[in-house]
Amino acid sequence: MLGVVGLLTWRRRRRPVAAALASDGPGTIYPRPAAPRPPARRRKPPVWVVVPVAAIVLAGTLGAAAWSATRRVTAIDTDSQPTSGAWTGTGVSGALGMPLREDAFEFTVYRMSCEPGRGARQCQATVGVRNLTREHQSWHGKLQRAYLADGNWVTTDEPATRRANQGRDVFADPLAAGSRVVLPLVFTITGREAPQRLELRSGVFSAGVRVDVP
Repeated sequence: MLGVVGLLTWRRRRRPVAAALASDGPGTIYPRPAAPRPPARRRKPPVWVVVPVAAIVLAGTLGAAAWSATRRVTAIDTDSQPTSGAWTGTGVSGALGMPLREDAFEFTVYRMSCEPGRGARQCQATVGVRNLTREHQSWHGKLQRAYLADGNWVTTDEPATRRANQGRDVFADPLAAGSRVVLPLVFTITGREAPQRLELRSGVFSAGVRVDVP
């Protein structure tokens, strides 16, 4: 390797001398300085490459965020243990008249009554709700569920609940810190069987409470 490097170096130094000796003009045996080269321009990628790549990166970011959010929501399985998955706090179970505390609220179910019949009918639960936090807390009718004997469930019938509360939407305004209300919640079911359990929660990730309503 050293011999090859030396031979190449010797040949490069010898070329200017031989060229000068072979020329007819005065010439010089010293190599002329190389002419300065213009600075190389950086090639920019074409637009037809940049736009699709940016779109793919953006779609991947949004897809990853949506996938993460979907996983967290789907982790809320009503048949799983309340303290697993994405639940916040510890879920508790109890009977009628028993105050049950979850993440932000204390729920007390006093009674449950259903209209007679076999078709679509309404069941009304009288529920006490206390905000145990130091902040206003919102809650939603879609998070309050009545479970039937076959495992199916229905959420609060909000128009019927508004009528039962003399036209007031009990889910429209947040519950003030430390305040307590007692109000009816209406569930519309189909069939002769009455709900066997209520599941109440303050937020989508709250473990909530479960009340048996025989």
